[in-house]
Formats: sequence, structure tokens, C-alpha cells
Amino acid sequence: MSNSALDEIRRQLESLDEKIHDLLMKRAEVSGRLSEMVRKNRGDVVAPQPDQEAALIRRLLGRHSGSMPRESIARIWRELCAALLLTHRAQKVAVTVPDSQLGLISWDMAKDYFGSVVPLHKVANPMAALSMVKEQEVVFAVMPWPENDGVQPWWRFLLDEGADRPMRIVARLPFGEQRSDNGNPQHKSLVVARLPYDGTGDDRSFIALQLEHRISRGRIVDKAKLLGMTGISLHSCTSSHPDYNDHLFEVAGYVGDDGEKMRKLLELLESDNGKAVFVGGYPVPPLYDEPEKPSATVSSIKKSA
Repeated sequence: MSNSALDEIRRQLESLDEKIHDLLMKRAEVSGRLSEMVRKNRGDVVAPQPDQEAALIRRLLGRHSGSMPRESIARIWRELCAALLLTHRAQKVAVTVPDSQLGLISWDMAKDYFGSVVPLHKVANPMAALSMVKEQEVVFAVMPWPENDGVQPWWRFLLDEGADRPMRIVARLPFGEQRSDNGNPQHKSLVVARLPYDGTGDDRSFIALQLEHRISRGRIVDKAKLLGMTGISLHSCTSSHPDYNDHLFEVAGYVGDDGEKMRKLLELLESDNGKAVFVGGYPVPPLYDEPEKPSATVSSIKKSA
């Protein structure tokens, strides 16, 4: 190829780069106008909405073609969403980083999701991270993935949140995954914020339950299925209330603040004084190594008495 032909291709790339930059500046301007309108109308700033951002990225992946990797598209727009929000709001993130190799992985996942410009703060204790969200010292907290019989598991405190902007689970890390993960990457985290989770059309939900000891995990799975809620995972621990257990139940689909469904679930479980609360969810992660398509329900829970 001649030098003149190479120079022409380079000029085309330079022109495209400038057009992309122009569009980025225009997008920031429009985003700023939106933020100002919301501030004037509601007396508040535009809060980050992980569900809306996920729906945007999912739509872009659905129309994507060509040689650029799908994961790159997702990461570019994650960076863009985080950067623009930072210009309108003092967005900060607490990241639970235990003193282990897992802590480094959690930190890396948080950087991948929130981008390179949003301030991240290392916190050793999950409860300290939740407290920072509650006191509005940070907008988000990256929390460890739940485990059974954990010592004072953080998620149980979502059961007792009040009605005024309660803390909710709003995202899962990593944001996307490879087909080889089989819907269950080796390392995962959850993101908590004082934001509603409104769903994206393809979601997973969490229900926190406080139930009498006599109600088995298997019974929870069976009765929830009668209400159209297919279980994905179930994490349990002894409750701080005598004779009760606390559970965090992950189900396929979007549940939302459906008080009637929660009431019916308690009724089917024959729980006299139990609690059932929708505590958020996350978008079904996009697959980076194949075209976007509706996700299938992942494996069912292994029941235990």
C-alpha cells in the first residue's frame, strides 16, 4: 500500500476521533441540562441508576456488529456513565476489601464497573460500608457475595430498612460474563445503594425473609415457585431473633415492591409472624462472547431440610 493511501486512512481515523470527541462533549452537555432540570423541579440531583445504565448497554450490545469486542463496548459505556455522573454529583464508592486475595479481586471488579475516575474507598468491614451508604458518605457500597451461616451477614440488615430511601441491592459484579462462566463466575460481588431497583426487563431479584426455624429451605423454594418465583440461590443464617432464621432468596425475574406477593408467600409458608421484603436485584449479565439474546433460567437450588 502506498504512503498516500496510508495517509488517507490515518486522516479518516483522525476525523472519526474528532467526531467521537464532539459527540462525547455534546452528550455531557445534554446530560448536564437534564441534571439541572431535575434539580430545579425536584430540588435534587440526578442519581445514578444502575438498572437504566444496564438497559442502555444491553441495547447497544444488541445492535453491535463488527470486530470490536462486545466487552469493550460495555466497558466504554460503563466508563462514560460513571464519568458523566461524576461531573454532576460527588459520587463515591465504598469497596469491601477483606485481607485476602479475594479483596484484590473485589477491588478490580469495582474499578471495572465504576471506571477510572470515580473515587473508591477501601473498607475492611462490610458493616462499615453499609453505614457509609446509610449516612450518605458514599453513593454505592460493593459488598461480598452472600454465604450461608456467615458471621453477622450484611444482607440481614436490609430486612429492617425503613420506607424513606431504603438501602437496596442494585447491581452485580462483574457486570458481564463469558459463556464459559455458565451463569456463575468464580468471583462475584453485589452493589448496595439508597436507590430503588426498578428492573430492566431481564432481571434477578432478592427477597429477604425472617422465618420460624420450623420452615425449611426446601419449603421456601417450593412455595415461592407456586407464585411464579423460580429460585436461583438461597443463603441462610440464624436470626438475631430467637427461634427464627434469616434468608436471602435470589429468584429469576423482577419482583419489585409487590407487598401482596410477599403477603401471599408468608401465607403459603404458614409463617405467623415472619417477614418477606423485596431488597433489590440486578440485571441479568450480558454474555460478551455471543450475540445478545434472552437469558435462560439458571440452575435450581439444591434443597436442604
